[in-house]
Amino acid sequence: MSGKRLLENYKQYTSVSSDNREMYSFILQNKEDNDFLEAMFDTIGKKGGLSDNQTKGVINSMKYQENLILREQKVELHKNDEPKGSYVGTLKTRYDMVLKFISVKDTSRGFYIQNFLDKSGNHLISFSDNKSIVIDDPSVQFVEIREGDCFTCRATVNRHSINNFNPENKFKQTIINRVKYNKYLGNKTG
Repeated sequence: MSGKRLLENYKQYTSVSSDNREMYSFILQNKEDNDFLEAMFDTIGKKGGLSDNQTKGVINSMKYQENLILREQKVELHKNDEPKGSYVGTLKTRYDMVLKFISVKDTSRGFYIQNFLDKSGNHLISFSDNKSIVIDDPSVQFVEIREGDCFTCRATVNRHSINNFNPENKFKQTIINRVKYNKYLGNKTG
């Protein structure tokens, strides 16, 4: 950076109110790698400040950066932690299972991730086009599975992976597919 540009930066920095100095320092330190922050830096130079929405945008960028740093620190701190649980079954093998439905999450790609536990507390997931699971059990007719419901099924073990979205709580999970829901066993919450 040229001496003239450094002097302009210093004049802008000292003219900014003390409430906004932390934000301005953040913009100054991170503008080289971020087009938004570069535009905010230019706006401050031209207009002497930012609009309320622009300020909110910078504050959100600061929070995002802070959360990213905290996440990286957690990942580093827990990188050698052993994942909890066990894998279920042998890959590409079909099994009869008793599972407990834990939750369902939608994705931006238009499918759903269904989360289950087996009797040993091992995590299993399945990908589905449907948000709900319906069992056509002749003894009770149609049953829509809800959180905490247990059931029998037949499924193929597709893959084993480690869920490390939360670095402090890594666990092994088994991805199953071709799930055929057989019998509703009841709700076993708790």
